[in-house]
Amino acid sequence: MTGRILIVDALATNRIVLKVKLSAAFYRVVQARSGHDAIGLARRARPDLVIIGDLPDMKPADFIARLERELGTPAPPVLALLPHGQGALRIAALQAGAADVITQPYDENVLLARLRSIMRHRQLDADLGMPPDTAHALGFAEEPAGFERPQSVVVLADTIERAEALRTRLAGPGLDITALGHGEPRAAATLRRAPDAIVLRIGPENTKPGLILLAELQAAPRTRRARVVALIDDDIAHLAAPVLDMGAHDAQPATIDDRELALRLSFQLSQKRRSDALRGKLEDGLQAAVVDQLTGLYNRRYALSYLKRMIAEAHAAGQTCAVLVADLDHFKSVNDTHGHAAGDTVLAHVSARMRAALPADSMIARIGGEEFLIALPDTSLSGVRHVADHLRRVVRDTAVPLPSGEGPVRVTISIGAALATPTTPRAQTDVGKLVAQADKALYGSKSGGRDTVTVCMRPAA
Repeated sequence: MTGRILIVDALATNRIVLKVKLSAAFYRVVQARSGHDAIGLARRARPDLVIIGDLPDMKPADFIARLERELGTPAPPVLALLPHGQGALRIAALQAGAADVITQPYDENVLLARLRSIMRHRQLDADLGMPPDTAHALGFAEEPAGFERPQSVVVLADTIERAEALRTRLAGPGLDITALGHGEPRAAATLRRAPDAIVLRIGPENTKPGLILLAELQAAPRTRRARVVALIDDDIAHLAAPVLDMGAHDAQPATIDDRELALRLSFQLSQKRRSDALRGKLEDGLQAAVVDQLTGLYNRRYALSYLKRMIAEAHAAGQTCAVLVADLDHFKSVNDTHGHAAGDTVLAHVSARMRAALPADSMIARIGGEEFLIALPDTSLSGVRHVADHLRRVVRDTAVPLPSGEGPVRVTISIGAALATPTTPRAQTDVGKLVAQADKALYGSKSGGRDTVTVCMRPAA
C-alpha cells in the first residue's frame, strides 16, 4: 500500500525478517542477495528507498556511489544496517551520501520511524512534481555554486554550559553556530536570520520541556524550515521514534562520535540548501495555495485535486482506493475551556501525530475547522479498517501539552470511510460522490457514540 522498499542482504533470514516487519507496516518489498543484483533490480523496479545489510560483493559506500551512477540523480535514498563496531564503514557510508546508518541489532520502532521520516521528506519533493530535468527546463534548478554564506546552526540544550559544549564539538568551517539554553529559546527570534539547522539536546532532566520545544520549533515561522537534529541521552533512548515522528530530521544518541555527528549535520545542511534553492525559485504563494498554515497539512483545494487524480489512476490500474473523512469530537469544548490558542495547539499537535501514523503514500488534508480528509490509494477494505482504527487510537491516546502549562488535553476522533473498487462504475466514483459517502459514514460514527469508525459499504452513487 505504501512505498516500495528494496532490501539487499546476502542472508535470506535477514531479508525475510525485515520483509515481515516492513510488510506489517504496509510497505511493498522487493529483495536482492547482492549489490550487483540490487543495482539491476533497482533499475527495473525504481524503489522509493533501499535498505542494505550484508553485501557480499561490495562495500556500502561503493554500492551507494554505483547506485547513483547507474540510476542518475536523484537516486533512491539508502539506509544502511551495519553491525556494531564498524565505525569506518559507518563514516564511509555517510560520506558517500547514505540517508541514514543504523547499528544492528536495531530497535524496530526506531527503524520504522526513520523510514517514515525519510519517505515523508522524499514525498514532499515528489508532491511538487518537479523532477530534476523538469526543474532545469523551467529554471527552478539549483544555481551553480558561487559565494556561499556560512550556514546558521543553533544549538539548544537545557543549560548554556551544555549548549556551549555542543557548540565546541560542532565547530567547523562554513558554520555560524549559536549556543542557547532551553530557558532562552525565544532568543532564536533575535538572530539575524532564520537558522538552517537546529541541534537539540534532550535529556532525562528536560524531557518534557525538550519535547514541547521541538513542537514549538516546528510551528514557529522563524524555525519551522530548519533541519532539526535531536541528540537524546541513553536514559531516554526510547524517545527516538516519537521524536522523529514529531518532525525531527534525525535523532541520535548524545554520545555520538563527533565525526559522525558532523557528517550527519552536514548532510542535513546540504538537504536544506537544496530545498531552499528550489523553494526560492517558486512563487511564495505556491505553498500557501495548497498547504494549511496552522497544521502544515494540505488544504481542501489540493485535497480535491489529489482525489481526482487518485481515483482516475486507481480505475485505470484496476485498484481499490479509499477516502476517509475525520472530525475531532467535542472540539468546541477545548476552545471554550482553554481558549483558541490552546485549540490551535491541539490541532497542530494532533495533525502531526495523524500524519506520522498514516502510510507514507497516503494524503491528509485539513478541510475545515477540525475536519480532515484522508486519501488511501491502492488499498482494500481490511486495509482501510486497519488504518482508520489505528488513526483513531493514535488520536485517542495522544496527550497534548499546552504552552500555558494547562492540560494535557486529550481528544478523540470519529471517522467515516468510502471505497471506490475496480467493479464500481466510473461514473459513480467522482470526487463529490465519494466524499459525500464518507461524510455520511462519518455521521454514522458521530451518532453511534463518537471515537469510532464507520465504513460505507455501498458504492458512491
